[in-house]
Amino acid sequence: MPPRKHTAAADTATQEENRRFRSAIDEMAKELVCPITQELPVDPVTAEDGRVYERSAIEAHIKGRSAEALKSPITNEPMGARLLPAVQVRNNIERMVKSGAIGGDKAAAWQKRIEDEKKVAAMRGKAEGGDSGAMKRLGYWYRDGEKGLAVDPKQAFEWFERAAELDEPTALSACAQALLEGKGVERDTARGHFMLGAGCALGAEHACYVKGFGHQLGLWGLKKDDKQATRWFRKMPGCSVKNSAANREIAAKWLRDSAPSAPPLV
Repeated sequence: MPPRKHTAAADTATQEENRRFRSAIDEMAKELVCPITQELPVDPVTAEDGRVYERSAIEAHIKGRSAEALKSPITNEPMGARLLPAVQVRNNIERMVKSGAIGGDKAAAWQKRIEDEKKVAAMRGKAEGGDSGAMKRLGYWYRDGEKGLAVDPKQAFEWFERAAELDEPTALSACAQALLEGKGVERDTARGHFMLGAGCALGAEHACYVKGFGHQLGLWGLKKDDKQATRWFRKMPGCSVKNSAANREIAAKWLRDSAPSAPPLV
């Protein structure tokens, strides 16, 4: 029996069917997008208004609002604060992204956030196991809002502090600066200066920079003293822990332009 011939009408019908299928998939994908973040949720939950949200986004919306004042971010109608995990939604998103049914920027962003989530979990496991370097890295991720984590100075300080207790030089520097500035922890200049000194003693470049900066401007109870600023800025090149790349040139420029005449440190 000879093969059936494709007709133009059959091709057109197939193309139309494919178009309808693609349109249906696109409409389904739109329903999966969190209406607050406009991204596919990694941790989807269903709120009492019946909509699916990224957990962190709807929790931020709910936080600080009384039960009487809480309203749906979509309908502006009153709603309760209860959130239910939308496991099936998460599974559907995963299947559709992996199959290619959902593509483009939203799928790429979702995949990156999933990878970030895995990296955070792995780093947290190392940190809980006593790895001071992992503790320090988590501190930076929380401080700077990296790897999908929300900026959280308090969590950042807690991880820096745990690493500092193990004499991790960079964490000592970060803890000291947080204590001096009152970021994520109540300001405590005495403790901040103690940890700053410990960081300097362990060769932390950033600790020396903070010391010099404090003397340069007379901050945190330090006397404004150009000689002391010069002393600490000049120590930076000899530090074994290079953790102040962003400030290295600032200190070098100040030494070139403003430092008082003095013999180099030996």
